[in-house]
Amino acid sequence: MFKGLSSTSGPEPDIEQQLKALEMQADQAIAGFGAQFLNRAGDVCLEARLNRRALSYYGRAIDSYLHAGRYDASAAVCRKLLRVSPDSVRARCTLAWLAIGKGMLGDAQKEIGDYVAAAERAARQEMAVSQLRMMSEATYHGGLLDVLAAQLDRLGDMPGAMKVRGAAVHLRELPNMHTAADEEALWEKVLSAALKGPKELLGDEKWIAE
Repeated sequence: MFKGLSSTSGPEPDIEQQLKALEMQADQAIAGFGAQFLNRAGDVCLEARLNRRALSYYGRAIDSYLHAGRYDASAAVCRKLLRVSPDSVRARCTLAWLAIGKGMLGDAQKEIGDYVAAAERAARQEMAVSQLRMMSEATYHGGLLDVLAAQLDRLGDMPGAMKVRGAAVHLRELPNMHTAADEEALWEKVLSAALKGPKELLGDEKWIAE
């Protein structure tokens, strides 16, 4: 069990009523606005020291925010989840994808590094290599490709690192070759990857780090 997850005899009846009400509000909300109720349900569970249930609600809120295109809100809940479960590989992976989507080198470098470190701790290096290779196909930013190549080196994927470095050189030799439509299509690719479920994205990894 993840360190720090509490084991209690069960929630108080009034907490169950709160959670049921929040679930109903989430189900009845218009598209894109149910996540806030799932996020609040996570907070209620956390306040009651029901950490494992809190993580489940936070994970659902993250997915809901992503589907609604509310990327900053999704990232914020990822960080909240990580304060409870710092070794959640999927949350780290989602943050890395979102940082790549923004194209901000500093943020992406940190999030990718944190993701790889979490994957190493969880012995998920092979899956991380697959993810980093996918990430390299989802950016036209030479600096991000350099970061991804370095992390592939760290994971021992020399062929992958060489291929990504070659793509970075190609981008620098042919700058300004991509249109706004290309960038938008690439963002859709990033979002699709970030939205994939646990079995598709990270094997059987769930939001809760065991």
